[in-house]
This record gives sequence, C-alpha cells and structure tokens, in this order.
Amino acid sequence: MRPRRAVAATGVALVLASALAACSENTGESGTEDEKVQQKTSAIATDPKESQGPAPEVPGAKRGGTIRVIQQSDFEHLDPQRTYTVNAMAAQHMIVRTLTQFREDGEGKLTLIGDLAETPGTDVNNDCKVWEYKLKKGVKYEDGTEVKAADVAYGIARSFEETIDGGATYIQEWLADNAAYNETYKGPYTSGSTDVPGLEVRDDHTLVFTFAKPHCDLPFAVSLPTTAPVPPAKDTKTEYDRRIFSSGPYKIKEYIKDTRLVLERNEHWDAATDPLRHDYPDSYVWEIGPDNTAQTERIIADAGDDAYSISSNGAPQALVNQVLNNAELKDRTISTSQPFVYYLSINNERITDINVRKAIAYAIDKQGIVLTQGGDAGGKVTHTLLADTTIGWTDYPNPYDGGPNGNPDKARELLGGKQPELVMMARSSAFGQSTHPVVKESLEKAGFKVTVKTVETPQHNPTARTRGNEYDIYISNWAADWPSAASTIPVLWDGRGLGPQGNSNVSYFNSDEVNTKIDEAAALPAGEAGPRWAEIDRLIMEKYVPVVPLFQSKFTGVYGSKVGGVFISDNIGTHILYNAYAK
Repeated sequence: MRPRRAVAATGVALVLASALAACSENTGESGTEDEKVQQKTSAIATDPKESQGPAPEVPGAKRGGTIRVIQQSDFEHLDPQRTYTVNAMAAQHMIVRTLTQFREDGEGKLTLIGDLAETPGTDVNNDCKVWEYKLKKGVKYEDGTEVKAADVAYGIARSFEETIDGGATYIQEWLADNAAYNETYKGPYTSGSTDVPGLEVRDDHTLVFTFAKPHCDLPFAVSLPTTAPVPPAKDTKTEYDRRIFSSGPYKIKEYIKDTRLVLERNEHWDAATDPLRHDYPDSYVWEIGPDNTAQTERIIADAGDDAYSISSNGAPQALVNQVLNNAELKDRTISTSQPFVYYLSINNERITDINVRKAIAYAIDKQGIVLTQGGDAGGKVTHTLLADTTIGWTDYPNPYDGGPNGNPDKARELLGGKQPELVMMARSSAFGQSTHPVVKESLEKAGFKVTVKTVETPQHNPTARTRGNEYDIYISNWAADWPSAASTIPVLWDGRGLGPQGNSNVSYFNSDEVNTKIDEAAALPAGEAGPRWAEIDRLIMEKYVPVVPLFQSKFTGVYGSKVGGVFISDNIGTHILYNAYAK
C-alpha cells in the first residue's frame, strides 16, 4: 500500500494540510476536477474527548441486515502484521483496532484520534524520542477478555518476523534504529522472546516507545495494522491469516480463501470505547471472484442481495459512461479522486543502463493505460512520484516527456540500435490483463522485445517484493499512509533497507545521494519538509529514472440502493465501511 509522516501531538489539534485537491462523497458527479475540488485537512485531535466513544450516529442509519462487498481477488493478507493493501485495511477496520486511527467524514476532513489508546500519544520529553500510550480500559476481544498493552507489544513483536513478512516496517525500523530492523531481534518465533528493543510494557494499560532518533510521526505510524493486538495464545503464526482474533465490532464467522469472508457481530465490543466504528449491519459478506464488469452489471440491476452490495473494484471502461450518465444511478455512484499513483516499476538491479530506463520512460503510452481504466473516470496521466494531494507536491516539467501516448522515436534514439529484451510480470486480474498489452505494444514500437508472464493476482505483490525476482518491469502502485511524502519516498526509494523479501522498494533502487537527502528531509517537521521532498521527487526522476509514473487514480463505481453510509477514504483510497448500514 503506502506510508506518511510528521508532527508532534502537542497543544491543540494540529492542521497538517489544507486546500489539497480531494473529491469525495457519494455524489455521482461527473465534470472536471476543478468543479469538484474541496478543502482537505488532516489534524491530530489532542483533546482526549475526541478519542472517547461512542462514535457520532449516522443520520438515517438503523441496525440490521447484511452489507455485501464484491471484489475480484482475495485479500493478500488479513493478518494485521502482514497487511499492506487497502482492501484488507478496510475489512480490518471492522475486525481489529489499533493504537490510533483516522476518523473521516467523507468530505475531506481527516482527524487522527486514539483508538485503543486514550489519545494519539504523549510526547514525554517534547523531543519525539519517547512516546507513551495509555490504553482504554474495557476494550474486549471476541471472548470477553480485555485487550492489554502486552498484546499490542506482542503484535509489534510479530512484525519483526521474516516468516510473516508483508506489512509496514516503520515502527520496527525506528525501534531498531536500523533499516535492517531484525538483524538483532528477529521476532518471538525466531528469537524466542517477546522483548522488543525500545518497547516497554509498563503495566496492563501503558506502552512506551523509546527511539534513538526523533520520530514525530509515531502517532500516524501506530494507526497502521502493525499495532493491532494479538494475544500470544491465539497466535497461529502463518495461519493467523485465516482467523484473526477480533478486538473490533465484528468477528470472523467464515473465511473460505478465494470465495468469501463473512463477519458477524462481536458481542463483547463496547461502543462506549470506540470513537470511530458502528455495528449497524448484522453481518458483512465479501464475495470474492466476480470481475469489475460483473460487479457493476449486477449492482446496476439492483436485484435481491445486490441491492445491499458495493462494487469494490469499480466500473470498467466499457460501463463508465453508462454509470455516470444514468440519472437513476446518480444517488448511488461514487466518482472521486484517490491518492494512488501507479508506476511502471523497473527492476534497477536487472536494468542497470540508465539510457534503457530513460527509453522506457519515453516510450510508454500512459494515456492508453488510463483508457483501459475508464479514461478520465479512471485517472489522470502523471510524471511525478508523489500524488498531488501530498504536502509540498510540485508539478515540475516532465524530464522524459513522450507526450500522453509515448515517443518511440526518442526511445529508439536512446537505445542506439539496441533491442533490449524485457520480461514483464502481469496480474491475472482484469487490471493486469487490460494494461499489459498497452505496455508491451508501446515498448515494442520503440524497439524492445517484451515477454509477458501472468501470475495470479495474490502472488503479484509478494513476487515483486522478493529481491532477485526474474522480472524486469511490473506495474505497482502506492498511496501515502498519512499526508506526507515521508511515507512515500523513503519507503519506495531508500535502498538501505532492501532485504530478501517484503520490499516495498520494488524497483530495487539505491543511491547514496538520494539516501542522504532523505535523511535531511526526514529530520524536518511535515510543514517544513514538503518542499524538500518535492526536490527529491524531481532529483530521482531527472537523474535516475527508477520507475515511470503512469497515472494518479480515480474511483468510479456503484453501490446498491439499499446501502447507506459508505464513502471513499481520503486516507486509504477505498471504501470506508464503519458507517455503513442497510436501508
């Protein structure tokens, strides 16, 4: 998925970003971005009352019924310490709780609140090196036992294990003060200990983080599933993916891989402890398998259970106009910008010739790729590493401007008569099968020889994250974990933390120059660091070309007439379900 960064949670609520381009809500509007831009703000709620439950009631919501989510591919992981995809995070909102979480209103306002914790955290010495978290009392698991600080610490300890890799690594790297975070402490299975360096369980409800360097963005980082509590007795290691032990309003009733996930209420969840979630539906059901065409056609028809369903993957190109131009669908259509940037990632350990990478950048038909996703309803062509919703984002001139459809002649000039052979990895999903022909054709027009190998979608990301994989190019995407480039550029282009598996830096790019500038920018508060991150964005693209930014995405999709309370998150870029209800 992605990351972010930046300020100490002291004093009043801290506004981190404003007037950022962001569309929202279930308006079903078409039209230009300018017509739908609204103010987006992100703040830390330092008043403890903001972190108390219950969550404000949703107008018109009633208890009962079942909300259904239709998605094409199964979750890569549901184990919270392994999760780094947004569809899984959206599901986990209903199953597990974390130290903090973003509360959203569907209209561009994000507020970081205490979730398991009483507040977003206390910066003990006002230097961002020691952080204290007090857990709320009375937060219970599905068996009625209380969530304890030791369970949160154990969850973090699990995240150090290579055998259950896949999740975010901020907290591990900061505690270890080392990008290779498990060199010393390797997790509870391998090291035989739950004592995480720098993490102290002071009592049943107090957890203290101590860092060698300032990390002012810890309140944001602990909103990620890394801090989901796991009782050691319930840990089934790699099998935990199949049956998470719930601390949220719902628990897993049934999970059949590649088929369905069914959630039912956790009777021990107490709304008085939860400022974020509701448990309006009796159950949630994920149906796994139908592609975006089948999803959209079924929900347009609005028959039976489909009237209570949400299309997770959105409308395909062939149905976008039908969705946007049908007045009867307007009230149940979402058409909104997302924070995801899609890249053609180039494996820099395999493609070491800078001119070959430049030629790829010139050759790619970006607009052709966007057209496969619905044209303007699916996204907009970009050339920057950062999304335009990032603090400090700058629209610098494209250093390899082949026009929207690519420039094969310029690419051939850079290749100087060579015909490099490239192996492309493509997902088996509709996205993968619609985009890879455009990439292949545009590169072959420029003189490349391209072999495409399709892998099952759940295996795509783990394969790309494995160092030494056999592929030269693959399409990846990223959205920041909080509104700062600090959760994008260091994660995707700092090569010091590259390991054998679980790499978010899937271009396998490593530059001493860039790493130094990353350290300099990371030492600054978010409000000051924005322009520095933008400079690094430009430096990486102009001088190194480790990837080719393709487009920033937009979601256009439908939901059934009996679904209420659903919107697209400005934070994770997919459907938020904690306000959902069945009409």
